[in-house]
Amino acid sequence: MKSSVLSLLLMLLLTGCVSDKEEPVWSLQPGDELPEFTVEVNGTPISTGMLRGCRSVIIFFNTNCKDCHAALPKIQEAYDKAVASDEDVRYLCIAREEGEEEIREYWRRHDLTLPYAAQTGRTVYNMFATSGIPRVYISNENLIIEKVYE
Repeated sequence: MKSSVLSLLLMLLLTGCVSDKEEPVWSLQPGDELPEFTVEVNGTPISTGMLRGCRSVIIFFNTNCKDCHAALPKIQEAYDKAVASDEDVRYLCIAREEGEEEIREYWRRHDLTLPYAAQTGRTVYNMFATSGIPRVYISNENLIIEKVYE
């Protein structure tokens, strides 16, 4: 019995956050336009149209994802450099299936200052992809995706 439980646990740990094993995997790609969405960041609605006119970096994450644990500090470094150099780049972290309290506590514990939007479902995420986090989309000032990192 112990052996099968450990095997199951090991199997679950080896399946990372990058692929959710959903079929087929779909994602917006370079050349696609950002979809119309609205999320709330610190009580302020942020919509796709508000990203027009500047480059944007949109990050989908969940604080229970080990791959996200590795990616978020690196994204924070890029964000800090952009803020320090007064670059016109907007960063927006959007949770996939995670509420405000969990994110706020994770941000506090890891000294993150990236703007984030809690999303307890996958509504916004599903506009971009069907599987895999962390997922990063970089778009130009015309809302056209230039790069996707999965």
